[in-house]
Parts: sequence; C-alpha cells; structure tokens
Amino acid sequence: MSVLSSLFYYDIKRRSKDGFFIGYNIIFPVVMILLLGYLSSGSYGKEFTGYQYYAIVMLPFCVAMAIITAAYAGKDDAYKKTAVRFLFAPVSSTQIVLAKLFSCLVIMSICNGGVLLFAKHLLKLPLSTQFLPVFLLLTAETFCVCTIGLFIGFGMKNFIVIKNMLNIPICLAAILAGAFYPIGTLSPRLEFVLKLSPLTWVNRSMFQAIYDGNASLLWRTLVVFAVVGVIFTILAIKLFRKEEFIHGDLPGYEK
Repeated sequence: MSVLSSLFYYDIKRRSKDGFFIGYNIIFPVVMILLLGYLSSGSYGKEFTGYQYYAIVMLPFCVAMAIITAAYAGKDDAYKKTAVRFLFAPVSSTQIVLAKLFSCLVIMSICNGGVLLFAKHLLKLPLSTQFLPVFLLLTAETFCVCTIGLFIGFGMKNFIVIKNMLNIPICLAAILAGAFYPIGTLSPRLEFVLKLSPLTWVNRSMFQAIYDGNASLLWRTLVVFAVVGVIFTILAIKLFRKEEFIHGDLPGYEK
C-alpha cells in the first residue's frame, strides 16, 4: 500500500502542476460556456438562460474529451524517459495503473467541481439540491473516461494514431447530445440515433435532476459509467506490459 500511495503522491503532484491538464479541464469549459451562452443569449428567456443550458451540456463533453489527456498520462513517463526505472523497481502493473487512474480522477474531479461552482454562483444554475448528485455523475463519467484513456495509453502501440481519431466519435456524440446546439425531434428514427450517444443520457439525466427533481436516470447513468470504468480498469491492468510501457517518443514533448 505504501508503494501505491507513493506513486499516487508522485503522480498527483505531476498532474496538479500540469498547466495543460488544469487549463483544459477548467479554462476550456468555462470559456466555451461563456462563449456559446453569449451567442445564444437571445434564444432563451430570463428564467432559463443560454449560459445555464451550456453549463449543463458542455461540461460532460469536456469530460469526454479528457480521454486524450488521460491517454497521455499513461505515456508521459515514456515520453519523459523516466519509465525505465519501473523495470527495476518492485512495482506491480496494478500499482502503476491505479496510481495514474486515481491521480487523474482526483484532479479532474476537482476541476469539475470548480466549474460547477462557477455555474451555480455566477451563472445562477439551480444546483442547490442537486449539486452532489450531478457532481457524482460527472465523477463517474470522469472515472470511465480516465480508465479508457489509460487503457489506450498503456496498451496500444499505435497510440498517436488512435489518439488523433478519438476526437471524431467524441465530437459526433456531443453533436447528437446537443452540446453545441439543442436538437429536438419528433422522428422516432432520429430519436433513436440521438440515444446512441452516451452524452445524450448524461445531459438528459442532468436536466431531469436539476429542473424536474427526478434523479432516477442520473443514478442509472452513473452506475453504467462505474461498471464500464471497472471493466476498462481490469483490462488496463491485464494488458499492461512494462516492456511496452517504457517505449514512447513524441516529437517536441518536453523531457
């Protein structure tokens, strides 16, 4: 346990000092919420503003995009040429994976909480009774995203190619979920397509919890994220190889 805690402490310091890591999970969602909220300010009333709409739909999208950040976290030791030490240290693959996972989860969850507080107090998002459930849902999504990202970073040789392709399905899922513009339809076929996006369920569950006081869909979505996250955690540990972990070269990466 002391080895895991030491690795976690080492990784948490690295994550907390990573300007890109922090900026992408705080500054980026805040800027997107303010920009899109301003552009759509004339489309909503005073009781429900464009800022509030995008505060709900933009944060889950930004959490999903963090899969790339988590994937980089799985390869940063290789890029910094510090991974060789793990070949000779009494450290198990489980400890390496869990330390990376917990550090990413903690820092990203803190960032999510900061954005939610910003939305609650400055954008007047009515989160008084639903702050904790919404935060836990985003934490479960973060956990799922981090495990998939680490699975990619640890277990796939063509990491750079795969990383560049991840933006396409994530952005497509965000469009279907109304992250950039609300989509309403009476067509059963289009409704079926919209429901294929995981972000659709996240957004709908948050709207229901915040404005209808019904958190049942939220808790079901949270459980699904948790189960998927556990599965990918196990896969990341099972498929982890130290020999592959130490190899990695990214041009321009600061060593």
